Amino acid sequence: MKIIKKILIGLAIFFVLIVAAAFILPVVFKDDIKKALDEQIAKSVNADVVFNVDNFNLSFFRHFPSVTASVDTLGVFNREPFAGEHLFVVDRFEVEINLKDVLFGNQLRVKGITLLNPQINVTVLKDGRANYDIAVPTSDTVQSTEPSKFSFGIDHWEVVNGSLVYDDQSMPFYMSLKGLNHSGSGDFNEKLFDLTTSSHADLVTVAYGGTEYISNKRADIEAVIGISEEFSRYTFKENKARLNDFAMSFDGWFKMNADSYEMDITYKTQENSFKSLLSLVPGIYTQSFANLETRGELAFSGLVKGTFSDKQMPAFGVDLKVKDGFFQYPGLPTAVSNINMDMVVDNKDGVIEHTVVDLKRMHLDFGSNPVDAALKVENLKDYRMAASVAARLDLGELTKMFPIDS
Repeated sequence: MKIIKKILIGLAIFFVLIVAAAFILPVVFKDDIKKALDEQIAKSVNADVVFNVDNFNLSFFRHFPSVTASVDTLGVFNREPFAGEHLFVVDRFEVEINLKDVLFGNQLRVKGITLLNPQINVTVLKDGRANYDIAVPTSDTVQSTEPSKFSFGIDHWEVVNGSLVYDDQSMPFYMSLKGLNHSGSGDFNEKLFDLTTSSHADLVTVAYGGTEYISNKRADIEAVIGISEEFSRYTFKENKARLNDFAMSFDGWFKMNADSYEMDITYKTQENSFKSLLSLVPGIYTQSFANLETRGELAFSGLVKGTFSDKQMPAFGVDLKVKDGFFQYPGLPTAVSNINMDMVVDNKDGVIEHTVVDLKRMHLDFGSNPVDAALKVENLKDYRMAASVAARLDLGELTKMFPIDS
């Protein structure tokens, strides 16, 4: 919640500064406005905000009767200990505002926000210091007990061809999104409302503990999420997520508390073929993958339920089954066939040592070479396990199944 509040405060500061400048520019000398903006930014933001006052524009005709304020080439650059790094850079930042609300109402209704080619770089150091924490602390300690009559709403927003890097060294967790196109809408003035979003990323990379678990995959998410309890509870309604050709849907809810996260989420595949699972294998999603001959059935489901905090993890489970899988590369004479797998990962209480990984059965035929395996791990602390593998492989025959140079 603290992170979200800080981000919202930062966004509000930028929105107010940009919108105010766009209205004043037509009637005031630009040098004076640049000086005034620099002074206000220095008081509010512990970062270097780079912009050119000549790049501010105000239009009454682009989305009439709304007013459109925009700025080209805006950048926010960090200071120590992140000196030289950009937090936010955008080619064009556009805000569409209902003029009637600005002049006569108690509600600032933003009709639309557009970010063109934004580059967002979020970094958290091992000691917890974050580069998005740029708001200058205020000395005001007196808080009004009267509720504000002013409200803020957004009809829709859009990110075009963005890139996002989130590097949290305190976890350590890393995520990179490239070619990000995102749109959304929701009435944030309501206590209970639906957030409708659509997202696409050309390349997604996710790493944890220095190990990449997702490498340069394509992602698509269509979701309607119910938001309640003062923006702290998120309920999954209509949704569909796709990573390469692998599609899943989610049900349940997620809640953010002051010191923990509560959740009860289930997920499952939606009519996935065995080919969709292969698309997740690193390096296999190439130009030739579309012509890969495959067949077979896939079932994948799981759950996450409980509380996540510094001292606790939620219970979780995964169930994966493959039946009669088959794939053959185009132009190669031999297939990998008769692929069957039954694997369960089960943790009933969130204690990681109590996790059971049970690969009950795995069988596949590399051409005429059969492979059978089984594995059961009953403790992820002492790693008590039982495993068996039986295989007969003609290594020369592998070149008839997989494209191997030289």
